[in-house]
Amino acid sequence: MRKPVPQKGHFSWEKYLKETGATAAPSSCFKQSLTPPLNEFKVGMKLEAQDPRNTTSTCIATVVGLTGSRLRLRLDGSDNKNDFWRLVDSSEIQPIGSCEKNGGMLQPPLGERKKINKYTGSLLCISRTFCNSLSSRGQYLHYIPVY
Repeated sequence: MRKPVPQKGHFSWEKYLKETGATAAPSSCFKQSLTPPLNEFKVGMKLEAQDPRNTTSTCIATVVGLTGSRLRLRLDGSDNKNDFWRLVDSSEIQPIGSCEKNGGMLQPPLGERKKINKYTGSLLCISRTFCNSLSSRGQYLHYIPVY
C-alpha cells in the first residue's frame, strides 16, 4: 500500500508525531466490534446511570434520544444542558434496581431530595406517576436509603 503524499495545508500524522515526539496507538489496542451492538432502547425508558460529573454517583436517567448504538441520556430533574451520551453496551448504564442489588446508593432526582423523610432517613416516592415512570414493567421504587 502506497502512502498518500501530504498536500500543502493538509494535516500529516507522520509529521505531527515526529514534531511532538509521540507514538501512535497501534491497531491492536482497539477492541471495538466490527458490528455495533443492537440498540433496543426507546425514548422515555428509565435506567440507572453514573453521573458524568461525579462518577461515584449513580442516578436515575431517562433516554431522551437515540443515534445508532448511542443513547442520549438526561438525569431526572436536570435540563437538556446536562444531557450526555453513552453507548448501549457501556458499563456506566444499568437496569433499574442494579444499584440497590449491588449494595450501591441511588441518588434521588434533583428536586426530589427535598422530600427526604428525616424520621425514616429514606426518600419517599410520593408521586405514583413518578414511581410508575421508573419502569415499564411495573416495578416501583418506594424507598431509596439515604445514609
